[in-house]
Amino acid sequence: MDVHGLYTSIPHQDGLQAIRYFIDKHPLPEFNAEAIIRLTELVLTLNSFEFNGQFFHQILGVAMGTKMGPSYANLFMGHLEFKFFSQYDGHQPAFYKRYIDDCIGVTNMTKMQLNKFITALNNFHPAIKYTHQISTTHVAFLDIAVSLTQSGLKTSIHYKETDSHSYLLYPSSHPTKCKDSNPFLQLLRLRRICQDDEDFTVEKDKMHDFSATAIILNPY
Repeated sequence: MDVHGLYTSIPHQDGLQAIRYFIDKHPLPEFNAEAIIRLTELVLTLNSFEFNGQFFHQILGVAMGTKMGPSYANLFMGHLEFKFFSQYDGHQPAFYKRYIDDCIGVTNMTKMQLNKFITALNNFHPAIKYTHQISTTHVAFLDIAVSLTQSGLKTSIHYKETDSHSYLLYPSSHPTKCKDSNPFLQLLRLRRICQDDEDFTVEKDKMHDFSATAIILNPY
């Protein structure tokens, strides 16, 4: 499941309530709770921007790109999920995890029970709506393809349709260490995601072809 437009959909009061909930749950004496709440409120309510020669004041959600955005969205979603799961009396997934606005779950519920759960979650907060995909074989979560096998879950790499496979060209004006580390880091990412050794070998060769094509299409 994926939360539709999370950052720009969070009502200010609900977001501030979530921050207060977690501050009260995990108090830190060296920090002033009221100051944190007030500073967060200022970031949310004093955001203005220019577009096409006109000035706008954002009145809903958190600005895309602000440093506090991911933490703020995470706290809001954590608070929302806590309230939902503590109130929902129907069947719940045996496994449910979320990364900011992307969720994944595994369940042995019937399709009717699962649809009831998703509908209840979609109707729980008026500003938060989910898109979802149900499969008995495989689903995509972030850049991971998760498959259900006889022995359990298997992971491989997943590329979105919009992935252009663009890589940093070596002649670019970046630090040498940054350019030298890119191939290693990309392959390390593949090695961590691809559970099967043969799958890793296949995906490694694909990535090599991606980078070779990118150099041909973007010569200096």
